[in-house]
Amino acid sequence: MTQKTGSISAVIATYNRAAMVKQTVEAALAQTRPPSEIVVMDDCSTDATPDVLRELSGLAGVRALRRAANSGGSGSWNEAAATASGDYIAFCADDDRWLPDHLEASVRYLEQHPEAGFVHSGFVDVVEKPGYESVEPRKLRSSEPLEISCDNLIRYMARYYDWPFHFSTLVLRREVWQQTGELNGVYQLADTDWFVRAVERFHAVLLPRHGVYNRRHPGNWSNRVGSARMQAEIFEIVDEAIERLLLDQPLHRTAWRAIWRANVRARLSLTLWQRLKTGHADAACAAWHGILQNTGRNSPPWAEHAGEKLWRWCCRGRVAEVRDARRSVSPL
Repeated sequence: MTQKTGSISAVIATYNRAAMVKQTVEAALAQTRPPSEIVVMDDCSTDATPDVLRELSGLAGVRALRRAANSGGSGSWNEAAATASGDYIAFCADDDRWLPDHLEASVRYLEQHPEAGFVHSGFVDVVEKPGYESVEPRKLRSSEPLEISCDNLIRYMARYYDWPFHFSTLVLRREVWQQTGELNGVYQLADTDWFVRAVERFHAVLLPRHGVYNRRHPGNWSNRVGSARMQAEIFEIVDEAIERLLLDQPLHRTAWRAIWRANVRARLSLTLWQRLKTGHADAACAAWHGILQNTGRNSPPWAEHAGEKLWRWCCRGRVAEVRDARRSVSPL
């Protein structure tokens, strides 16, 4: 892979987040290594977002675009990336904000390591609840750059299951996007599917630094989608990757599939326990469904129904509570 010292395209997709997207664009403009362009794609917002974007489009380097029809997410990202012209593409969600040196540090690493296709970083949670806000850096995975390739992808996804990457920290060479392909709209977790497909082709590196302020708020996308669907997709994405990567190694494929499925079931069991402790009956039942139906099993209906009755009995008469604002928007 050739080394490039060149332009950076910041790519942002937005929908009905007028105030937040303004802060996202401002943080991109304030980078110590500014992007050559900021492409903002509006997925047919119905709030004041179009007015905000018209104002921002008057700033140097900002291009505000609007889709003809709402895509639900992936289509907006794909169209925005397709219009980007930079040698490097950097993604940021409309409710996140880059730390000031995010682009500089990310692109510098890629310039110095031509064997790496893309990088990502840790993040800082900005927890928002009514009348409450806190800034809480997530513990970094490693003190050194952590390389991910097709050789250790499954091990990496199993170990760092709770957050293998943060989409708003991805900075990649243009050819990575071109050769991996677009986000697959079949998945709600299209970014996870893209990450796995990209690592099958290119080396990725998790940098030992924080790259983005990660807003945690009641309107987070992961809250709206629902944990059960997300959990099923994560399982399917990695399970299919095992099949592709180990197609010619049946013994290794069987072993890694067993490890991956046991890992998911264990994590779902922990999630089930946590949801019972906080009185979230529906979430507990969703985790139970995942254990029985979405991890390579096809358990009989009676087993699922019996469990659901037990979990709802355990949560009876309790008001569901959230003890940690960050957990309320995690996959489960």
